[in-house]
Amino acid sequence: MPTDKKLIFAIIVFAALGGAVVLQQKNQSADAAAHSVEGAAASLPKLKITEDDIKKVDKVDMTRGGDSDTSPRENIVLVKKGEEDWDLEKPIAAKGSASTVKSMLDDLKRLEVKELIDPSKDSYAKYKVSDDKALHAVFYKGKDVLLDAYFGEDGSRGQMTRIAGKDGVYAVKGYSSYTFNKDSKSWRDKTILKFEENDVVKVTLADENGTFTFDKSGDDWKPKFAKGKAGSPAELEKFDKSKLESLIRAYKALSAADFGDGKTPADTGLDKPIATLTFGLKDGGKQVVTFGGTAESNRWIQKSGSDQIWSVSSWAGDWATANVDKFQKTEDKKDGEKKDGEKKEKKPSTFSVKQ
Repeated sequence: MPTDKKLIFAIIVFAALGGAVVLQQKNQSADAAAHSVEGAAASLPKLKITEDDIKKVDKVDMTRGGDSDTSPRENIVLVKKGEEDWDLEKPIAAKGSASTVKSMLDDLKRLEVKELIDPSKDSYAKYKVSDDKALHAVFYKGKDVLLDAYFGEDGSRGQMTRIAGKDGVYAVKGYSSYTFNKDSKSWRDKTILKFEENDVVKVTLADENGTFTFDKSGDDWKPKFAKGKAGSPAELEKFDKSKLESLIRAYKALSAADFGDGKTPADTGLDKPIATLTFGLKDGGKQVVTFGGTAESNRWIQKSGSDQIWSVSSWAGDWATANVDKFQKTEDKKDGEKKDGEKKEKKPSTFSVKQ
């Protein structure tokens, strides 16, 4: 074989061998990368919390930061009572909100560790998973701990989380601060009254304007009114039962806007109530509410059989000062007429210009 042909052949063989080496190196790199990803994923903590685990949770101990960097940390302890009820044990003994606790526990099943952010302890403060910044939540199943985690900063990669017993910061998916990170008041049962609208057969409201009494007769209501010390502008001549139904709807599932913990009846005006509202029910039972002073836009109340003081929204609280107009039909204005308090519109002046 001529020399030049031998040289060309050698070049072709060398190029082929070089290409094979490069391809083999690429395959090895890809295989190593795949094993590295698989290895990293395999080393992540597993949070496999099942429905059966959730049913066995009987205590939650959480410590959270305040609304500002200078606010003290708050320890919240919730304890299960019976099959579904929960009590708030700390920072104050009170009935807990079972539905709020259930929402949090249901979300435990969605938690999943997706990524290791930093394997060291050095970044705990940076990602707010340190002891003094994080929401530290411990979920118990009897004496066993189901989950012990520190939840910190939220980011695009997930919730920054530290898991007890493991160094490092992890990104976790499925966490919601709205569900988990609440102040102690948010874990309390805010229910004040609970009854069915159709079970109400009598309503009595006594305030400074007088005493309103409404007795149900079939689907209708029979109103009565007796003037009080402050008098009243009119009798219930144009009674509108939809107004009374609005009152009942405001109270059939009445919830607190806030709690008057540490306050006395004298502090809230409940030592000398300005009004009393009574609902008579089909079964002969009664629900009685007394009204005190205002708490900003809300109003302080108590109900019979309880020493607890609550504040309720103005939508419910404003009935404490109802007068007869509150229960009567609103007259439609005729064309060209204005209701009391409305300003009459000025008609534009007209003029002519002489040519």
